[in-house]
Amino acid sequence: CLIFVLGERMRSRCTAATETVCAPCQDEYFNTEHNHNFCKSCTVCHTRKGSMEVKKCEKTADRICMCTAGYMPDARYTLGSVCSPCREGFYSKGGNESCRPWTNCSVLGKKTLRTGTKTEDAVC
Repeated sequence: CLIFVLGERMRSRCTAATETVCAPCQDEYFNTEHNHNFCKSCTVCHTRKGSMEVKKCEKTADRICMCTAGYMPDARYTLGSVCSPCREGFYSKGGNESCRPWTNCSVLGKKTLRTGTKTEDAVC
């Protein structure tokens, strides 16, 4: 007697006389399973911490966030929802990649034509 639909939650459980009553997840909540669980709160992309939304929250799927260029994911949070800026000497092009060190041109026996930034590698 328990029939569940993605993106819904159980409002009331079935009895001998009534069917289970389901209701859609409210805005900013989702449920990815066919079960009687509560809907889960959608991930928030913290734009002030270098995050951006790449897929909106739907009743059947969580929001997907990604770090912008110059930032990398903070491992304490849902991937890409909170990001940390690259430290001096490192860069990231975004896309949830880790910050990488600038190329050391002098070690390669070359001159630095352009120093690196938080979003671009050094150019030798």
